[in-house]
Amino acid sequence: MLRVLLGSTETITSYPRLAADGVLTSHVATSATARRITPTNPDAEGAYTAATVDSVSATTQGAHQEGDDSITVGVAQTWVAGRRYLITDATAGREIVVVATKSGSSTELWMAEPLPCDIGNGSTVRGIAISVALGALQTASPGAGYVLFRATIDGVVREWTEPFRVVRRITSIALTPTDLTQIYPVVRKLASATDTTLEEAINAAWRVVVQPALAARGILDEDILTDDVVMPMHAAAVVLHLARQWPQASVDFVQRLESSYEQIKATTWDRIDLATASQDDSTPDVPTPGAQPPRFMAISR
Repeated sequence: MLRVLLGSTETITSYPRLAADGVLTSHVATSATARRITPTNPDAEGAYTAATVDSVSATTQGAHQEGDDSITVGVAQTWVAGRRYLITDATAGREIVVVATKSGSSTELWMAEPLPCDIGNGSTVRGIAISVALGALQTASPGAGYVLFRATIDGVVREWTEPFRVVRRITSIALTPTDLTQIYPVVRKLASATDTTLEEAINAAWRVVVQPALAARGILDEDILTDDVVMPMHAAAVVLHLARQWPQASVDFVQRLESSYEQIKATTWDRIDLATASQDDSTPDVPTPGAQPPRFMAISR
């Protein structure tokens, strides 16, 4: 879930992935509006206002092969790094969603992942992002909120929500690639060949292993004050996450990593220097290990 800093004017971006007749597909909207429901303004009956629909629309110049890292279009477009784009193959009609890695105006779109299949000449490339900005008054209080988007897609009006949380602190992830390889040198063998910096693995393990584990203990990750305390658990989670996907990993190897991760996780809950502060506390105490009385988190066993 997106975190929005208290008092900021963050833009909420959404990508409609809607189910129709049992098929989940991405869609291009022709127009869109949005209604903001925030901690400051929880009234779901607020008015809809115009939302911005990504205007990128182009066709590929020449054919592209499976495995290509970029595609070329006939007319320069303004790409945004991290944003998704929909490619519709002119030959087979298949649709592919790709993520840009470079921003700027160019006829070349660089992608986060190689093309999974061939793309014919004249294939369409369109923006699918829909966005709306939050005002400072709408983010004046911490808490959960969401944007209700309404868009016309294929001539039909569709609605969906995009959740976010207004927070006093943006989550800090202490684990670095250097920390990871020093603690677990085996990670170099387990990681994908395309993840040269290991940042993809670190981010993936945080989202699918660490965040759910924290939430299961009643902890929101942005509430953690001692980010370094969670780092050993995060490192163990990265190795375990990668090993579970490694074809050469034996059952015994994965089980040993699972046991190690569970032990490190249990130790994390018991550490005296693990501390959190609620988003409702505007002046949280920063704990000093060994000092009393720090803001320790009480966790029942």
